[in-house]
Amino acid sequence: MANVKLPNRIYGKWIWKKSLLNQPDSFLLMRREFVCPSVGMETNLWISANSAYQLFINGRLVGFGPRAHQSCGTSYIDQHELTFYLEAGINVLAVQVYYNSESTAPNRRTPGLWCQMESSRQEILCSDESWHILEGECFCGPRARISSEQGLTQFFHSVKCPRKWTHQMFMPDSSWSHPDHIVPVGEFGSRLELHPLAPAAIADEHPPFDPVEHGRIVAPPNWTQVRFRDCSGRWPETYAAGCYLFSEEEQSMPVKVFTDDPFKFFCNNNLVCSGTHRDGCEGDQLLLRPGWNRLVLFQEPGRNSMGFLLIFPGELDDDEIRIYQDMVENAPAAWNMAGPLKMTLEEATPSIHFERLPVQSYFPTMGELTDPADILANCVMQPEDTTSLHRPLQTGEYLIYRLDIVRYGFVRIYFEAFEDDIIDITLGLRRTESGGVSAGDGIRGTGTLIHRGGKTTYLTFIPADCLYVMISIRRAAQRVSVESICFEELVRHERHESLFRCSDELLNRFWETGRQTLRRSAAFVPLSESRADYDCYMLDAYIDAANMAIAFGDFDYMAARLRQFSDAQLENGEIPALTYGVRHASQIHHLFFYPVWMYYNYRFSANLVELERAVPNLDLLREYFEALLEESSGLLVDVESRFALQSRLSYGEFEEGETPTYLNALFCRFLLSAAEIYRVVNQPLVAARCVKLAQKVADALRERNFDPEKKLFARWNLDSPRKPDDNLFANFCAVFGGVLPLEAFEHFFFSFFNFDPPFDRSPESRHPYFHFLFLEMMFALGQRDWAFRYFRDYWERRLCGDSGAWRTSLDSPDPAPTKFSDGSCVSPNIFLLREVVGIRIAEAGHTVIYFSPALNQVDWAEAIVPMARGRLKVKWEKLTDGSLDVTLDANIPVKILPEMTHSQLRNTTFRLGEKVTLLDPPAELVDEEEGE
Repeated sequence: MANVKLPNRIYGKWIWKKSLLNQPDSFLLMRREFVCPSVGMETNLWISANSAYQLFINGRLVGFGPRAHQSCGTSYIDQHELTFYLEAGINVLAVQVYYNSESTAPNRRTPGLWCQMESSRQEILCSDESWHILEGECFCGPRARISSEQGLTQFFHSVKCPRKWTHQMFMPDSSWSHPDHIVPVGEFGSRLELHPLAPAAIADEHPPFDPVEHGRIVAPPNWTQVRFRDCSGRWPETYAAGCYLFSEEEQSMPVKVFTDDPFKFFCNNNLVCSGTHRDGCEGDQLLLRPGWNRLVLFQEPGRNSMGFLLIFPGELDDDEIRIYQDMVENAPAAWNMAGPLKMTLEEATPSIHFERLPVQSYFPTMGELTDPADILANCVMQPEDTTSLHRPLQTGEYLIYRLDIVRYGFVRIYFEAFEDDIIDITLGLRRTESGGVSAGDGIRGTGTLIHRGGKTTYLTFIPADCLYVMISIRRAAQRVSVESICFEELVRHERHESLFRCSDELLNRFWETGRQTLRRSAAFVPLSESRADYDCYMLDAYIDAANMAIAFGDFDYMAARLRQFSDAQLENGEIPALTYGVRHASQIHHLFFYPVWMYYNYRFSANLVELERAVPNLDLLREYFEALLEESSGLLVDVESRFALQSRLSYGEFEEGETPTYLNALFCRFLLSAAEIYRVVNQPLVAARCVKLAQKVADALRERNFDPEKKLFARWNLDSPRKPDDNLFANFCAVFGGVLPLEAFEHFFFSFFNFDPPFDRSPESRHPYFHFLFLEMMFALGQRDWAFRYFRDYWERRLCGDSGAWRTSLDSPDPAPTKFSDGSCVSPNIFLLREVVGIRIAEAGHTVIYFSPALNQVDWAEAIVPMARGRLKVKWEKLTDGSLDVTLDANIPVKILPEMTHSQLRNTTFRLGEKVTLLDPPAELVDEEEGE
């Protein structure tokens, strides 16, 4: 792809530290000094790491990666251009590498760093034994996971971290060593592959934070925790802990349990809860009897585990609930701990006797708290007056900052404090009811800094969405000063960008919010973890890529995203969602849009080579669907049970033997879109076969599932034992797939929508997937006026205040996170250029463009539109005398085909650039008077 290429020769080696080879959740600090002989000449760094790296040049943060590959056996190479980061004389390349691997992975990734740097084709450095390395113990304290399926939260013990180790003036001492695990690329466990897109980089401008609230943390909950300090986490081992509670009476006491590791938790001889993890869900109860009650916990803790946290009802100051190490009133508030035990967790019962085992005491204190996020979530933030926003903080105080809009990247904070002061830093997208900051339900966004004394810099390691930052002081000898705070935004640098403006300020807000959403999604870096928020589904990626092409002219991005799915295709033709750990996520219902995306990509870019490259994937996918058809009916019937698929293709909606309307209708859409592609690549026979099969499927589906009395499709076949259900989604898919008879369209429309607000009559229309595809269909069917009103209403309700983001849903006030699932990054930019400005592709590559301005919706509009080989400037305005003034200019030859009536054309003044040719309108567009 453009601007990225491998070096001519691969000579770098994978390097690591032997003692950390089998240590998941480990950091390695790596640095290399070098002299660049040609400062100012193009200098490139190719770099990869298992699992993630943070890259610095001369102390400056440059980037983060690599973007995870869907295959566990392959690591992507990122190509960074460093030309403008280098200085004359000695430079320092510093890399902070994080390694993690899931214990359930059949083939664990091998840790390591690989890189090469070249300037004007001259080799500068590579990863070899000359590097200096240091184990990053300062980042590996006990801590909680971000959520049950995500990585660990951040921990930074700055006392243990070499000061300014990323800078030129730093001199490694004897604690630093050289790599002792060095493996040639061909012998390493991961195959290297260049990522087709340049990685996101740190923006030149660092958006500032504004302090918005200062106050005290009040109403802390009753809590206790236990952590097994001696656990290595290399293999499953069972540990036990016990303590006592005293109760004056028999009662059922609610408790919130938080843990990231497999456990069993007993009260007396009753099992309270067990599982692989627990996130404080409601319903857990301690059945207490009068007198002493015994709590026993068994756990298989992982490396650097948070342990086990209990939060009891009530406030600490009002009604303290105390644990006891023994059944005497003056016993210390501590746990007895033992382990590792000979028994497994499955065999564990509360009959264990700690007095017969080697026991250690564990005293839970605020200084050792491993899950500050859940403690803070159960506190109340009590704000003070705004005059205190800039004064230093004391123990139990907090300070909240806000960015101008939601951004994706890293937070950097400069503190001044005393040694061993403990500061918790929470990143989030919203404020909670108790006044705190949250990254979302069930997500812990709090990292911990143990201060070195004096001045210390805290930099988040993994990029994240951020709108708010809350700094809370857990422990301070005196006061903690926040010297400064800034945001290092991760962005994909675009060579081009569309411009859009019109007379409707609400539509301008839609464009800007969509633009910011696309900036975040283009910079998004998935890591090699089995994390649902990293999964990438085809429909999300397709809509995102189409919007990137329209808003930034980024056709490379669109093609590269499609190629990732093509490369992930399985041997039977199925293409799973892109996942980056041990997860497998089927997305068969998304695959019907594969040829739609292929054709969009070709129409935008006119890249016939890229289209032809994907045709074999389309062939295999088409054969896959055809093999799923039931022979007797020729339809997709009972697919999951007939083929024992674990696809959740029907999401449990259908019973054995039923024929889903939506699947078969979308298959028709798939075939018709595939036929368009086969015509372009000169395979008319295959195209004709697709059209014939689509007609056959449509006829069979109408015969089975269409109710002529209701003039609607049922969700399943009419002869099913179940009562037919004619829902919106089934009938929308029937229209979208060209299966619903055209004469039934009006009945379909008024069955599920209103002509005037409120437009929706079904909750199914609220999903971003549906809304995007439904608008595509309505505009294509010529329902422009209503579709525009519907479009405006929906996206106005999705605006999330001034956050520069869309709401997660119409029912949620929270900003949508950056991810490629659930329609989280769906934006409407493509409709604004196509339906408001009126620019629509007529022939591939923008050589011929339809022009159909939204004269009934806005008074004027203007845009600069990147095209495959140039750009087009458009500006039109309705004048006070009722005429239309249009300016069209381009830097390449382009033909404009106006979709306007003759009377409109007679009342329009066209101002054309030298390379713009105006064509006669289509014959079917007659004067409205003649049409009447």
